[in-house]
Amino acid sequence: MFSRIALFCPVLLALFVCRPRPVQAAETDQYLAWEVELRDCSDAFNRYLNQEVKRFLEKKNRAKRAYTPEKLTQKLYLHLFQGIHHSRLRRWLRRSEEVDRFPENSVSFFQYQRMSIYRDLSFPYILPMARTICVNGVYLGTDKISHFFGFGRRYYKRYLRYRKKGFSEEEAVEKVIYWGIHVEKTLVGGLVDGIFSHGDLEAAFQGFRLAKALCAGPDPYIVHDGSEWQLAREIDIRDYVTPDFDESYNNSSYWGARRRHVLSVLNEEYCPKVSLPIVEERFARYEETEPSLSRRVIAAYFEDKENDARKEQSIIALGSSLE
Repeated sequence: MFSRIALFCPVLLALFVCRPRPVQAAETDQYLAWEVELRDCSDAFNRYLNQEVKRFLEKKNRAKRAYTPEKLTQKLYLHLFQGIHHSRLRRWLRRSEEVDRFPENSVSFFQYQRMSIYRDLSFPYILPMARTICVNGVYLGTDKISHFFGFGRRYYKRYLRYRKKGFSEEEAVEKVIYWGIHVEKTLVGGLVDGIFSHGDLEAAFQGFRLAKALCAGPDPYIVHDGSEWQLAREIDIRDYVTPDFDESYNNSSYWGARRRHVLSVLNEEYCPKVSLPIVEERFARYEETEPSLSRRVIAAYFEDKENDARKEQSIIALGSSLE
């Protein structure tokens, strides 16, 4: 037993040291919110986000420092989200009375975990639990907002690097998506929590889309008038939150003990609920949204490799296997 622990400790240490530090993993459970109606917080989110953008620009304008549009974009994302332990957005989402959360804050982390599909601990996968909110009619974990800005910034940095190396727009975007797949399979997904989250990848891609549009393109949100940076038009988060942020709809895939524990809960508790009117109506509404470029590229990637584990782990596939 001791020898196994001794062998495993260096692996844990390597993951801690080498994994991307500004963004840390969390677990979330939208299945738990299937029979819950939450108030949509899009308007409140937009007010807070645009206020923070204006504060950030005022601060940078007072500093009288020159920034390229690309550098300003990255600075803004860091202003909003530096990491799970230092994030203005995360703190606001957790505390604001304008945001409905499920479970409520009165439910402790351990209570939430015991209620969730992650109730059976799968050592060494013990991570924070992100509560569910509703944005743009989509039920998502607050961790998706962290991925939106945390990995959205990382996607953007890589995109700029690829463009500088001479890759075309299409090539650079595809390479960014493939990089996201690799990282999700290793340093922030599979090796860290035993989960490959397609929802995390969608959130990162949508954050990347906003980053690209912030200070560039035909109708940028932020412009420089010759002397100062200004918010030319307000950001609407609804343009970037898609149904694929919902992990009960755009389901994850699982490895090892995590797979065994989670699929058991899905089989026993949620397969019988998939035909509930509230679930069918929610998913039917989701189906009206076209899949993003990221989802299409990821689907093609796994189809080519013929190893998309989530196909057999989806709630529909699990339900069919019980018939």
